[in-house]
Amino acid sequence: MPTTSEALGILLLLLPGFSCAYVVDKLAVRRKQTELDKIIEALLFSLILYLLSSPFFGYSLPLSWQKTVFGDIEHFTFALNWPYLALMAGLAFVLGLLYSANINGDWLLKLLRKLRITQRTARSSIWNDAFQDIPSSYVLVQISRDRTLIGFVRYYSDDPEEDSIFLEDAAWIVDDNGTQEPIVGPGILLTKLAGIESVSFLTPGLQSRRTPSAPDNDPS
Repeated sequence: MPTTSEALGILLLLLPGFSCAYVVDKLAVRRKQTELDKIIEALLFSLILYLLSSPFFGYSLPLSWQKTVFGDIEHFTFALNWPYLALMAGLAFVLGLLYSANINGDWLLKLLRKLRITQRTARSSIWNDAFQDIPSSYVLVQISRDRTLIGFVRYYSDDPEEDSIFLEDAAWIVDDNGTQEPIVGPGILLTKLAGIESVSFLTPGLQSRRTPSAPDNDPS
């Protein structure tokens, strides 16, 4: 079999795993991976997908090679099992969705923490843990130059090094008595340049300002 055909066949066999990993990267916030980590993850996804789909097709592969001989010349052609490939594509998407939900919801590691097997979470940082686990509420944000704001978190950055927050129904705290100076408009975007020093999550119902709908995670 020609070397180029082997390489193409291997690529097609591993493509479902890489597709699944691509879906996870777009939907979940997780720790940074090395190139080796990405390859190993894609291989594991491919293994799971083949274990799930191969029983429906006699434990075969979704592609095969057919050899024809013309005199002294050997000619190879691909034969693809399209229903098999369609099933693999669908399973790759579903597996990517489930794995992303597991990371965002911290389901598996939450169970393992209860069993005292680990203390880790599935998310990339404590920044993401705090904003995803704490119920939607107003926050007090302390920024540089001893300035403080109150507002409802609508968006927050995935990357803690960027530490950006968009606050709805926001106001400046202008004195030690908690006097508020409302910000006219939809809200305020605090970027890394604002120098966020702390974020205090307020108990729902204690603030007098209105409560908008739940916040969204803003992928960065």
